[in-house]
Amino acid sequence: MNDQELFTAFIQALLQGESTLISNPSYRVESAFGTLQLVDNKSGVIATVKLGENPIKLSVKRHINCWDELRQTLGQFSFFPDVKALKTPLVPFIQIAIPEGDQLYESLASEVWRSWRRGAVKAVKILVEGQWHTVQDITCSSGVVFFILDAGPGEVQTTGNTQLAWLGQATES
Repeated sequence: MNDQELFTAFIQALLQGESTLISNPSYRVESAFGTLQLVDNKSGVIATVKLGENPIKLSVKRHINCWDELRQTLGQFSFFPDVKALKTPLVPFIQIAIPEGDQLYESLASEVWRSWRRGAVKAVKILVEGQWHTVQDITCSSGVVFFILDAGPGEVQTTGNTQLAWLGQATES
């Protein structure tokens, strides 16, 4: 079983609320004290979720070797991180649907800003506090990208090199 298959099995087990024990040379999935854990065989626990909790609250360590691969696998099952939490060492992921008519994109925050500035996308939405929020404006200064939201938290900022999952609609050409 390769890493991608193991990550997929981990997500399927947490969605079904099942205890399981699977492994490969690099990672293992195990149950302990009502939680399901993804464990790096070298550095320890890298992701945890409490079984039976609704909504599912998955926590993933930010500074791990498999961050990008695990994040992409989670995205395939509609689990996305809160933009405000991307700076924290333990990032919460929630499962949230993509609204009809929106397209999921993955890119650096600075690329979102460039696309916005060029007018290549419209109706950009980012995940903040468990909801997709419509972005009213995006600015960039000294490597920091500022998302001005139409409601809720008001403004969210992140570094330009932060990888984001975001929603948008391509403009008509």
